Amino acid sequence: MRASELIDPEARARLERVVADVERSTGGEVVIAVVHACDEYGSVGWRLGVAVAAGVFLGLGLFAPALPWTLYLVAQGLALLAGHALARIDAVRRLLLPPDLAEARVAQRAARAFAELGLAGTRGRTGILILAALLERRVVVLADVGIHRALGPDESWQQVVDLAVGGLRSGRAVEGLESAARRCGEILARHVPVAEGDADELPHALVVLED
Repeated sequence: MRASELIDPEARARLERVVADVERSTGGEVVIAVVHACDEYGSVGWRLGVAVAAGVFLGLGLFAPALPWTLYLVAQGLALLAGHALARIDAVRRLLLPPDLAEARVAQRAARAFAELGLAGTRGRTGILILAALLERRVVVLADVGIHRALGPDESWQQVVDLAVGGLRSGRAVEGLESAARRCGEILARHVPVAEGDADELPHALVVLED
């Protein structure tokens, strides 16, 4: 499912209200972003295609009567294309993704989004991004230096990540993101409380990123 299909207008408004609520008690500038996939992962499709083609060749060689070599070639070509097409299905592609590759691509997309969305440009360096990658079912929380300096040495954003990832994996992505944003707000309110004269520097709008 595309990010824009999952985040319908009602869900978008709901998450934007959550961000507005969170920012009433903190000087942090929270942005929630959603992306369908952080890479094309084209090599995954070709690897599956090669595996299917090899299986077809082996099956024909073992169980079919002798055939002209052109039929073997056609069968392998069709199997290669079928495997590649099958890998375009999210559930299949997700199973085939090497975890390290998915982790790296999501981290890279989050870093790029942090810069593109202006989170590094707030006056107090208090921008914080919650990025959810739907295909990879991974979430990254990136906070600017103003927030990192305020957190204790033993604190992390893992609880925020776990709440969002739990929602993605249970098919309740919007609820997971809402819980994650509220937990993020609780942490920020303790360490980066709202100051007198504090003004919103970034819009509360939910961001749906292009793949």
